[in-house]
Amino acid sequence: MDREKPIILSLTGEKSHAVTIPLGQGSFALGALGMDAKKYDVLVDHKLPLNWEAFNLLFTPHGKEHQELNPFGDWPRNFYYWGNDARFIPWSEKREIEGFTWSPLQATTADFTKSKIGGLTINADAYNIKLKFGNHRAVSLTGNLHHIAVSKTGNIATLSFFPKTEKKNKTNYQLPNFEAFKDITSLDITVTPLGQPFDCESLLQFKNLTSLSLSGNYTNLNCLEHFVDLERLAIRYAPNLQQLPALKSWKKLTSFIGWNIEEIQGNLLRNELKAIKKERELNYSTVSQLRKLIWFSTEYGIPFAAWEGKNAKTAVKNYKATLKKIKKAKTEKEAKEVLTEFVNVFNNLPQIETTEREDIGEAVYQLRQVASFEIDAKTAMQWFDDVRDY
Repeated sequence: MDREKPIILSLTGEKSHAVTIPLGQGSFALGALGMDAKKYDVLVDHKLPLNWEAFNLLFTPHGKEHQELNPFGDWPRNFYYWGNDARFIPWSEKREIEGFTWSPLQATTADFTKSKIGGLTINADAYNIKLKFGNHRAVSLTGNLHHIAVSKTGNIATLSFFPKTEKKNKTNYQLPNFEAFKDITSLDITVTPLGQPFDCESLLQFKNLTSLSLSGNYTNLNCLEHFVDLERLAIRYAPNLQQLPALKSWKKLTSFIGWNIEEIQGNLLRNELKAIKKERELNYSTVSQLRKLIWFSTEYGIPFAAWEGKNAKTAVKNYKATLKKIKKAKTEKEAKEVLTEFVNVFNNLPQIETTEREDIGEAVYQLRQVASFEIDAKTAMQWFDDVRDY
């Protein structure tokens, strides 16, 4: 396929779309009308049926050489689709697809039991989705998982959850009950490092886990000791590991990875791992990138997420620049100069509202904790009040 010339696709009608694809791109993104056209290869009316057979004539160079073995095309390898036409499913029963990410824009029921999709991702937003799965290399469920119901599944090598959690909600997040997944052996879960903690007690529905990967903020980690057959455990971007059982709790453990985790518990885990390595040989295992708690706030809790437009760009740029400077400060005088400069930038921005002033104050509170020496919180906030005119 010549990527220098536009590809003509009859998606919603005869030759309805002309698309130019950069060399090397293996994916194709279909957004809904009204979305940012720059982020997608095409925009289509999400209510219209699509001609998925239009992709049958598209091949990678390798696929073109072996076209007789695959008459339904092999490019793109990965699809990203925002819309409601589920007829891509029967099409995928004829055509192997490496990965397909689907974001339905209405309530829907879908049966993937015969599809040839290797990696399947379903994103749930405000609508209920009823699903049946077949045999897949990987299945990922993202968004509002409480809107997803699964009634049947075949062999899934790895199941992943990416639940949408609330930043300011400190109530433990409970995973819905997924009876159809009860026999899964490999599970990956990702939540944000800050905000609503994921309750590990809700993982006890998966009794047969041998591989578990956790990323983000978790609570009730002590429940993991019930997975007596666990062989592989990975924990990343975790600010709270206080309830994690000792590594020796898992007699069959062959690999442990701790990366970008809180430093106090991380050091304990590093020592535990060294002790186990003296007793038996492990597969790749490491504890690295240990972090102070403030690191999670400065990396994932920048207080300007709700800001918009030029003010947002200026605020984030100012925050990141100040973060580098405050780390280099040697004295309280230097720190005061850095934070004063940070606060003063906002004096030149228009229309700073009350909530935005609170965000700036929160940023000062965070930044003062990054310094290599202690800066009293009241002192830092006094610097803030002395400089600001908003």
